[in-house]
This record gives sequence, C-alpha cells and structure tokens, in this order.
Amino acid sequence: MRSPPADKQDLSLKGLCSILRRSTMNGKDYIIAIDSGTQSIRAVLFDRHGRQIALEQADFEPYFSLAPGWAEQRTEDYWDKLCQVCRGLMARIDIDHRQIAGIGLTSQRNTVIPMDRDGNALRAGIIWLDQRTVANAPPIGRAITFVTGLLGLAEAIRYSQKNSKFLWIKLNEPEIYRQTHKFVQATGFFVRKLTGEFRDSYAMISGISPFDYKALRYYRAPLDFIYNVLGIEKRHCVDLYSPDQVIGYITAQAAEATGLPEGLPLVVGGGDKQCELLGAGAIDPSVAVISFGTGTAMEVISYKYINDGQLRFFTWPAALPRAWVIEMFILRGFWMVTWFKQEFGHREALEAEKRGVAPEVVLDEVIRNIPPGSMGLMLQPHWSPTVNNKFAKGAIIGFGDIHTRAHIYRAIFEGICFELRRMSEIVRKKTGIAVEEIRVGGGGSRSDVVVQIAADMFNLPASRMETSEIAALGAAIDAAVGTGMHETFQEAVAAMVHKGRIFQPDPQNHLIYSRLFHEAYQKSFPTLDPIYRRIARITGYPAEK
Repeated sequence: MRSPPADKQDLSLKGLCSILRRSTMNGKDYIIAIDSGTQSIRAVLFDRHGRQIALEQADFEPYFSLAPGWAEQRTEDYWDKLCQVCRGLMARIDIDHRQIAGIGLTSQRNTVIPMDRDGNALRAGIIWLDQRTVANAPPIGRAITFVTGLLGLAEAIRYSQKNSKFLWIKLNEPEIYRQTHKFVQATGFFVRKLTGEFRDSYAMISGISPFDYKALRYYRAPLDFIYNVLGIEKRHCVDLYSPDQVIGYITAQAAEATGLPEGLPLVVGGGDKQCELLGAGAIDPSVAVISFGTGTAMEVISYKYINDGQLRFFTWPAALPRAWVIEMFILRGFWMVTWFKQEFGHREALEAEKRGVAPEVVLDEVIRNIPPGSMGLMLQPHWSPTVNNKFAKGAIIGFGDIHTRAHIYRAIFEGICFELRRMSEIVRKKTGIAVEEIRVGGGGSRSDVVVQIAADMFNLPASRMETSEIAALGAAIDAAVGTGMHETFQEAVAAMVHKGRIFQPDPQNHLIYSRLFHEAYQKSFPTLDPIYRRIARITGYPAEK
C-alpha cells in the first residue's frame, strides 16, 4: 500500500516566488511544540524548516501507586511544569513573538482525568501504565454480545469493559463520577487550561473509548450501547477536532501563567506515538518508525483501516487526516533501561557524573564489544503483561558464569527488538505492508548500539532523525499546516523533516539474530506461558478474575 500521491508542487520560479511571498506576507516563521510525556515535558521552538531553535524541559514527579499495578500522576504537577517550560522557553528565545504562528501540542495517551464544569481536576490522573481492572462488571448481555461478535468487536468490547477507567471510577468513586463534567486526557486537560475549552484532537484517542476508529468519530446509534458498557455518558465526551485544525486560542489568564502570547492559536496534533510517526516523515507505509521511549512502539501508516480482532496490534487515528497508524507496542519498553540503571547501574552512574555525561553513554561503551546474542543471554520484554495475556511476565534465560551486568543491558535492547520483529511479522501477514526503511526516535534512539541492533534485527537501514524530539516535531508539523504556515502535509514534511545518521545492517549480525529469532525467541514464550499461569495460581498475583 502506498500513500496517496502528494500534491503537485510548482517547482518553477513562479512557484518558488509564491512560497517566498507567502512567508514574507504573513511573517510567521516559528512554531512552539509542547510534548508532555510520562516522565517529563518539553517545550520546543522550531522554525518553518524544522530546525530546532530552543528547548526547555522539566521532569514530572514520578507516578505513584496506591495499590499493586496502579499508576497515577498529580495533574497539578502537569500544569505547574507546563507553565515552567513555557516561561523558560519564552525567556530564552530572541525573536519577535509576533513571528510565532501557533502552538502544536502532543502528550502521552490514555490518561483519564475527570474534570468539573470549572475545569478543575477531581482526582489524580490515571495514566496508561495503570493495570487496575473492574471487578464485578455489569453483564454485557446476549444481544450486545451477538452484535459485537458479528462485527468482530466481541473480544475488544470484553477487554475494554474490564479495563475501563471510566467504569472503575463510576463503581468505586461514585461521588467523583457524579461531579464529573468531562473525562479528558492530558492534552484535553492542557487545552482547557490554555484555551478555556473542553476540546481535543481525535488523533489523541487510543485504547478504551466510545470512539469508532474506522469512522474517526464517537459511536452513534445503533452502536451507542458501547457508552453504557464502558461506564461513560455522551455528555462526558469532549468535542473532537481534526489534527490539522486550530482548537482554540491562548487566553489572557493562560498567557499570564505561561508567558505564551495571548491569542496564539493552538493545534492538538495527536498522541505522542502518532506525532512521532509524522515527525519522522513516515507518511508512506513502506517506512516504519520505532519509538524507543518509556513505552516502545513500532508503527507504520495506513490509508485504509485495518483491524486485528485478536488485539495483536492496534489501529489508531494518525496525526494527519483520513489516515491510521498501525501500532505494535511494548508497554514497558525503554522503561526497562531506567529500571536497569536504578537497580544495577550505580557504578556507571557515578562514572557518568564524574565525566559530565549521561549514564547511557557509559553503558553504551561497556556493551559495544559484546557480540550479537549477548553470549547466549535472551530476554522477553514483558515487564508488564501484554494486552491479551495478563499472565505474561518478563524473563531472562541462558545465564552462565561469563555473564555480567553488561550482557543483561545488551539483552534488554535485543529483547525489545526481538519482540518488535515478532509483532511486525504479524502485521506484514495481516496487512501486506512491506517495510523497506526504519526511522527511529525517542530517548533510546540516541544510542548508536540500540539503532544498530534495530538495523541488524530487521536487515533494513535505520535512520536517526536530525532531532530526537520527533514527537514535538510532529506536533509542530500539525500546527504548521493548521495555521497555514505550510499548505499541505506533504509540503510540511518535505520542508521540516530531516534525516541524520543512517545505520546500515550488518549481514552477519542479521543472520545471527534471524536464527535466534526463529529457533529460540519465538519458541520461548509459548513454552513459558503455562508456567507463568501456574506461578499466578500459586502466588495469587495477578489474580484470576
């Protein structure tokens, strides 16, 4: 599958003069992008050519767990840190603020925040890492089960009800539910604070929602029974906009708090993973993007809606209109790197502090000479259960007396890439999409070792982008199109997206990884899965409900 033909661009002198005239006339040459992740928030200034001019970053407070498997964050910290990075950015940039065309916003997805009519959060946000489930959910009913079965939605509906945070709040926090005017995500929270409106982009929606992913709108009759199944009412849903539409304007109150110019237009591009795909310029299905973030994802774009009823991959709205992102996701991907540093990387952290570099720089040096396959060590990266198997667990097998912490560290990278390859083969068989190139983003993409492992695993060239802030760049591209800085997404991508270093695959390394993948990795999880289930029955965790 190929993307629709790009708009024909007049490359004559007349056409170039038109582009220059448009730039000169409006005088809007800059975009601010705000990217709110799980661990930090960034405000980035880009110019119309996609050059990163300035960046301001602040770390969020760590999420907290009131019970095993829960994950919540304080929304007050969200707003405080957004104000901090915006004020810091505006203080640093030396341009006429009238040259800023607008703001592009993206954030982590699947955060549930109930807000009252006045825009106050009623509780901490339940974030995407949260694994709480609904006990004693109301019966779905035979008629609904029959209809959803015919539509191939039965499994998704059962999973969604059991894991619905709306329904959990309704059953466990009825007073908060009664006061709730709107359920919002992180972007919706920021939109309300910045513009006074309860709005969001439909490209922010992924996961459990009364949203028709094929039609790109909320469910309507006869499928509106899904609202009741999920424990949410139509009145709770915010107004949805396309990712290339202005969603509102910075209010005077928000301008005072953030330092952003009053009246600046705001565009919500979509979720962070969707924006990473756009920020890497992957608007053709032959180009896949691997995002080495807290949650690690591999994505390709599709101009046709393709659903997998077995939930082996997901299809979400893309950060450009009339398109979808096919996503393969590891819940705690590069979270495992943080886990490793905290539990085993103290020596490297001290060395990094002495040298004034990140711990990952020192760790990369340690593992650079460890051969592919980590001397027989193999890792399954399920430090959190998979969507369709709550009993899935992580595993490291193959230990011997030669193995060190460095072997474990490399095995983490290889395990992540093994799992991405496993899922990508499912996508290829289901969709027919043939990937010819990989582009990488996220914090892990700064590691040469990681990117080379990806190139070797897939036997494809892997490109690091000129900026590692590709989610922010994707949001900036949406804002550039939404405000008219660029007329089309094809024009914006051509102007703003630039590759950096390209890593070529090593044929010998690929051969080793392929044999390990087919002869060991693919067989390891099916072998261990029944053992994980026995462990759960003995220990009581996770509980069988």
